[in-house]
Amino acid sequence: MSKLHLVFGGRVKDPRGLDFDLATIDIVGVYPNYAKALDAWRGAAQRTVDDAEMKYVVVHLHRLLEPEQ
Repeated sequence: MSKLHLVFGGRVKDPRGLDFDLATIDIVGVYPNYAKALDAWRGAAQRTVDDAEMKYVVVHLHRLLEPEQ
């Protein structure tokens, strides 16, 4: 199985947290490995670097699909 990763972001209430405003969610994409996801995350995060309320994250989908591994 591929080690799928999801990159998404959006406006957060507190820059230190992960409480996203669902109306602003930006799905960057799903990637087959962490390296490609990290590149996508960097690109998205750098485009919004001046906006402290915008945050992008990498989610390890493979860990959600098979938590026992």
